[in-house]
Amino acid sequence: MKRFALITLAALIVCSITATAFAKSAGSSSSQDVEVDGSIAVASAPASGFDTGVGVTFGFGAMLPQINKNLQGRVELSYFEWSATEFGSDVTYKRVPVDIGGRFFLPTQSGNLKVFVQGMLEVSFDTVEVSNFPFPGTSSESDTHLGFVPGAGIEIKLNPSLSFVADARWHLITDDYFTLQAGLAYHF
Repeated sequence: MKRFALITLAALIVCSITATAFAKSAGSSSSQDVEVDGSIAVASAPASGFDTGVGVTFGFGAMLPQINKNLQGRVELSYFEWSATEFGSDVTYKRVPVDIGGRFFLPTQSGNLKVFVQGMLEVSFDTVEVSNFPFPGTSSESDTHLGFVPGAGIEIKLNPSLSFVADARWHLITDDYFTLQAGLAYHF
């Protein structure tokens, strides 16, 4: 029940912020204030014994000119997976973080290059599965964690609607980890 309440509260906050930003940007003469993006990520091991993991991130951002012309409100959904072998048993660690926060674009001389810093609050839904070697079957344990994700990155405009985005993030959470992400953002 706590998990459902946290997700519902976070979704309501994000929806109200982004709906307000979208309504204001839709009424202005400037376009390109809203973006959707997708990235592939490499993630450091969240605990000793695990291999470097991989993941994907899908995000939605809307500029918030009513607060600051360089501020973008964001919500992201990711999936990361790591594996290890301990005492002959295979261990899989799966993490599904939902991040809510902002991205601040720093002034640059180039119109095609944007540099940003970001901060996100993270609610992470984690599952660890262990094969019961030498017995058949698996055991699993799930938990929810809260954390903070600072990061920085770049966005390079490829054309008026499409950008290449790359960033580095440190996920300060139970079993913290570091990610390097790269992907594409579509602006409308």
